[in-house]
Amino acid sequence: MPVETHRGLELEIPYRAMTGPLVKGRPPLKWLDHVTWIPVLMVIGLLVAPMAVTCAQAFTGNPLRNFVELFSDPDSRRAMLNTGVWIIIALALVVVSLCIAWISRVLNVWGPPLMIVLVLPFGASALASGAALRLIFDPTPERGTLSALWAALFHRSPMWLGPGLIWLVLILSFSWTWLGFAVSLFRAGLSTIDEDVLRRQRVEGARLLAQLKTQLKMLLPIGALILLTLTVAATRLFDLVLITVPGSLQDEVATVSVYWWRYTGSHPDNPGGLAAIALVHFVFLGGLALGLTRVMSMRRGVTTSPPRWWEERQTFFFGVNTPWWGIALGLLIGFLWAFPVLTLVVTGLRSPTDAGALGWWRLDEAGLSLASVRQAWPTLAGSIASTLTVSAATTVLVVGMGFFAARTLVLLSRPSLTNFLVALLTVLSVAPVQMYAIPLRDAFKVLNLEGSELTLIFVHAAAALPLATLILRAALANAPDSLSIDALRGQTRASTALRRIWADAGSALVAIAVIEFVLVWNDFIIGFLISGPGTNPLTLVLWGEARQFGTSAGTVAASAVISSVVPVLVLLLTWRRWVVPGLTGGVTR
Repeated sequence: MPVETHRGLELEIPYRAMTGPLVKGRPPLKWLDHVTWIPVLMVIGLLVAPMAVTCAQAFTGNPLRNFVELFSDPDSRRAMLNTGVWIIIALALVVVSLCIAWISRVLNVWGPPLMIVLVLPFGASALASGAALRLIFDPTPERGTLSALWAALFHRSPMWLGPGLIWLVLILSFSWTWLGFAVSLFRAGLSTIDEDVLRRQRVEGARLLAQLKTQLKMLLPIGALILLTLTVAATRLFDLVLITVPGSLQDEVATVSVYWWRYTGSHPDNPGGLAAIALVHFVFLGGLALGLTRVMSMRRGVTTSPPRWWEERQTFFFGVNTPWWGIALGLLIGFLWAFPVLTLVVTGLRSPTDAGALGWWRLDEAGLSLASVRQAWPTLAGSIASTLTVSAATTVLVVGMGFFAARTLVLLSRPSLTNFLVALLTVLSVAPVQMYAIPLRDAFKVLNLEGSELTLIFVHAAAALPLATLILRAALANAPDSLSIDALRGQTRASTALRRIWADAGSALVAIAVIEFVLVWNDFIIGFLISGPGTNPLTLVLWGEARQFGTSAGTVAASAVISSVVPVLVLLLTWRRWVVPGLTGGVTR
């Protein structure tokens, strides 16, 4: 056994002679590089090229007039102001979700059941959540839950769906959908904070405010991710307005997305003005994404990955020393988040006549019935099959193509090119549908492809590929050793490569699959703008029924519940184990 001396220390170095034949390595598989061209061509053909057409249209004719009218038209200015309000709402929701996550983590309260309840609305479409809140805020005391309660207490009922108060309904509906998403990601981020840093601060006598400031700095990357997600969702608000807001008030609360859609009908002979609206929206979101991406890439002293939820310091329902107010607040939040689901389920289990005339709680006057379900099912059956086909096929395509695109980004040896491609994908990932919908619809008409399921699958896949590539690239780029790089190059056996890739990016792959499946299942705007008689998405069926909400409340509620079962189950089975680690892994590393 050899002995080496190092700085006065004698070190004995044991070794074992290498025996056995040399293992011959494999050259990289060249065909893997060629597969990357498939997602590249898909994104260029279905995303970049239509967006280039929209940009060109914005500067055709009289470009100055196109943009001047956008900022001088009263309806346009109001839509942009409303969009700015929604950005503030998204920021406020980020702060509220951070407070809930911080209390639940630091004080060791609220176990997995509450988190599951908070995430439930994320699996429902915006149309379903809008229908639930509209049932609760129906201004007629005989039907609306809150109106009946208010009338009983104050002997009058506010016009919840009227001017001014309609904003409250929209904000609550948006918050109901997104709060659980934000809280779960913040909770995962808090779980990754290095306890040694906080312990050292406590030993040194740092005040609570200083400790909180340290945690906020460490949470900046994941906070930027949540803020970007909620801001994009808020500025793209479309279907929630259409189903929740009465037609006479939609202009008053219209976002840029809704204004753009109304502009297509009121100015069919001005494609330049239409393109200018989409371009301004895109420039804002692209700039915001690039700015927040720099924050997301910052390292703030967190550990390599969040612990699994069953390893967290908590009991199943509440912590051991949970104060009474913590238990009360947790139960209140859980009840408020479950209440719209209860409203939808019970309303859907009433006959169409009773659901339109009586509140869901008035079971003494009219019992439960499956009449609304039977009335909704014949239309939904075909839509479920079509939506399942489109969602599943899109998910497979996005996961597969996204992986090959991410693999190419990881293996690139030119940092400048990698940075450029990452920035480009970041901008494309937040592009509003308005940037590519109209050129694609026109192209599909010329090619006689309008309304087929295949067109919907490829459009959904192209729109999702940039974000999927970024998430997978973040997961693969943090590989612990060179063995993962060899696996990506195809220099190991197939079974070894698969095990290695799954160990590095398994959570990210599942997260992308789940999120894409849920988003496509609940999509409205792409199906609304591009689909035709050959497709029948569930959300379009629900929207068609909701246009006569007063007389079809039971059918709408039954359809909303039925359409939400599949995505909600998918989320419940995968959210804490796979989706949250997959979404936060690249940010919290």
